[in-house]
Amino acid sequence: MRAGTANRFLLLIVGLLGLSALTAIVRGDPQGRELFGGFVFVAAVFGGMWWLSQKYRVGPRRESFEDQARRAGLRAEAGDPFRLLDAPFALFGRAASVRDIENTANGIRGGERVVIADYWYAPSSDPQRDDYRRYTCVLTETPPWWTDVSVMPKGLADVLRSMVPLSDLRTESEEFNRRFDVRAADRRFANALLDQRMMAWLLEQAPDSGFEIVAGRLMVFRARVRASLDDVARALELADGFSQRVPSVVRTGPF
Repeated sequence: MRAGTANRFLLLIVGLLGLSALTAIVRGDPQGRELFGGFVFVAAVFGGMWWLSQKYRVGPRRESFEDQARRAGLRAEAGDPFRLLDAPFALFGRAASVRDIENTANGIRGGERVVIADYWYAPSSDPQRDDYRRYTCVLTETPPWWTDVSVMPKGLADVLRSMVPLSDLRTESEEFNRRFDVRAADRRFANALLDQRMMAWLLEQAPDSGFEIVAGRLMVFRARVRASLDDVARALELADGFSQRVPSVVRTGPF
């Protein structure tokens, strides 16, 4: 469920409780005042939680993201204006109680349109657990001859396996096979893309980094820590590194 949908659902519940309380008071129901008191309490709790979230989590992160995007020459926007969560990337489809793309940046970089997504999800709905998973994702368009490929860190891939309708692929590197789960629509294309140079570079990257090629778009992603102040720059470096290591036979095509 999107975070915005969850918030609207909670607002609807609070609104219905308030409406019920007011209706009871108008009808002269002796329990009306009690219901209204409950409504005020619930509204105050949810309102306070929302205010704290905006002040100490959403607001500071938005300011940091906007500043980072500006320094990268990109324009930042709140939310998910490109409806990226509706795209068929496995990372965005991971089972979760709530998920959201909180901030987005886009612009032209190196003659190519780039979109950056500030994505998070929470596997559980337990408010006592800080089990949020946060990623900075860089999306670009791919040449028309590139086919779908998913290269996921093993821990993440085990959960997403059923969501990726592609065939398993084992590379020539056992170390790479232990670290990543590779799935591909075209084994020949995937083997050409994942040459020795590309695999060696991917093995050097931070844990929970990976990439997906889906329906003509490449998404390179890396996990971020909550208070990161340079995740946009690091994600762009990851995307640049990937681009620089695409084998010439894959780059020039058609494959």
